[in-house]
Amino acid sequence: MKTKIVYPKNPLLKKFIQYFLFLTKGDSEMVSQLCYPNTNHCLSLIKGGEMIALNANEYRILPSTRNSSYLTGIYKEPIKIIAKQPYQELCINFNPLGLEAIFGEQLSQNIFKNNILSENKNWNPLFEIVFSNDSLELIQNEIESFFISILRDEMLSNSLLFNETVRANEIEDLNDLLCKSYRSTHRYFVNQLQTTPKEYLQIKKVREAMSLILKNVPLIEIAFLLNFTDQSHFIKTFKKYTNITPSQFKQTSSQVDNTLIWNLE
Repeated sequence: MKTKIVYPKNPLLKKFIQYFLFLTKGDSEMVSQLCYPNTNHCLSLIKGGEMIALNANEYRILPSTRNSSYLTGIYKEPIKIIAKQPYQELCINFNPLGLEAIFGEQLSQNIFKNNILSENKNWNPLFEIVFSNDSLELIQNEIESFFISILRDEMLSNSLLFNETVRANEIEDLNDLLCKSYRSTHRYFVNQLQTTPKEYLQIKKVREAMSLILKNVPLIEIAFLLNFTDQSHFIKTFKKYTNITPSQFKQTSSQVDNTLIWNLE
């Protein structure tokens, strides 16, 4: 599996898009990707395959003669993606509510939605942009130009406000950043993202912990840095969202370009 990560160039898009991940599988060997819970949203375009949900936590990319797409949101357990045949894929990873700013529709509520681009003919140019050129730089430039052309001004303020939540460590921080009461913040998260503020912050902390674990930072120090009660509380929370202990995670997982964290087999 070949991977290439590039980051948005346009200053405005940097506020909504984390990175573009280009994947190329050139053989017919079975490969399994284990993707851990995250607070971002991924819009993926596939050539040579189509993502099918086997159950809530396992997906398979099956051969397809047409281009396909799918959207993943904030899932709370690891998901496994299995594929055998060759295919090409572009994963565009958005900040929470970044999809709304670009496409002008409430999409961040979805945990998984197949063939998302087929629902709006205005999005179809994305397939031609992504799969009609071999130059990744040109593809990125054209995607960014396309996104800027359809950016919805009326959705910008809400998305930009939510960007500030990356600075939050506790629910009180979210209340202050969003200028909402506890009840309003809870309702806002459930309505917008299908998750609670507590779950959002725990997943965010677990993701931050993953990078620290792979850098060999001691667990007791990670627990302190991320405001867990103690090391035991941190390990319990980590296992809740990954199904494995921090030591098991360290043995089986890897990080690509200090950005993408997964277990690839």
